[in-house]
Amino acid sequence: MILSCSGWACTRLISVSKIPGGNPAARNDPEGFAIEFMICGDCGKNFCDRCHAPGSAFRAPRCAHCGGKLLPGRRLEQLSGRPRPAEVGHHDRAVAAIESGRFEDALRDLDEAVRLRPGYATAHHWRGVALAESGRHAEAIAAFDEAIRLNPSDVPSRFEKARALSLMERAAEALAAYEETIAVQPRYPAPQVNRAVLLLDGDRDAEALAVIDRAIALLTSGTAVGAGRYDLASAHSVKGAALVKLDRCEEALPVIDYAIDNGPDSWNDHYNKSVALEALGRIEESEIARSIGDSLRGA
Repeated sequence: MILSCSGWACTRLISVSKIPGGNPAARNDPEGFAIEFMICGDCGKNFCDRCHAPGSAFRAPRCAHCGGKLLPGRRLEQLSGRPRPAEVGHHDRAVAAIESGRFEDALRDLDEAVRLRPGYATAHHWRGVALAESGRHAEAIAAFDEAIRLNPSDVPSRFEKARALSLMERAAEALAAYEETIAVQPRYPAPQVNRAVLLLDGDRDAEALAVIDRAIALLTSGTAVGAGRYDLASAHSVKGAALVKLDRCEEALPVIDYAIDNGPDSWNDHYNKSVALEALGRIEESEIARSIGDSLRGA
């Protein structure tokens, strides 16, 4: 049997085998597979041997998601089919509701989940997400703060808190929150990209370029965690904008073209390309790029 690890951004699989010492193929690929793991007796999440709290001789490790007691993976069959606490059901229904855009439904379930179990860290996280999506950013920040208090290594809540602060135009606080996220997980590129955007918005263009260059280096190194499909294209988009603002238009063009060719259609990339081409005296090409940008913006 193969299970997924529930640790954030962990790509390791969990090999469950009755072969003494574990499946040989899994043993020979420790980066891809774990043969030792823990399972939460409450929410049922699985954690590989690199992703769960150590616990102690007198106290079992606790689940980073719900705070439940973690039990050895060998008890998987025994725990299979075990009824979940009511708060876990509320949490899981809420996550499904968020994924389908039903934020008010999600909030009702999440409010009940945290009432039943105040220490349910991921319930506070998802409550923050639902509040942010509902435009209730101040309340969302409070929810993310509670999730972080319960789980100080919570990278997603730190990132979402920074985004909420940015949407409230509290730029200095958002920058600090992104910096904290990076400090907790330096290999996560998204907060670095967003931090560069805020620096650009604040006309700190040289700083923004340095930050986005580090993000691109991380994304191309193969060591990034939590990276999405378009992160590298987005990073090139930000770098292209920074180079245009710094009047380094010849350098900007191939960077912007990479963003256009590899990311989602963005009117902003075409506008930046138009500005760069115009600055280089390539007026006809500039007008074509601006026309594409206008059509995308109108759409």
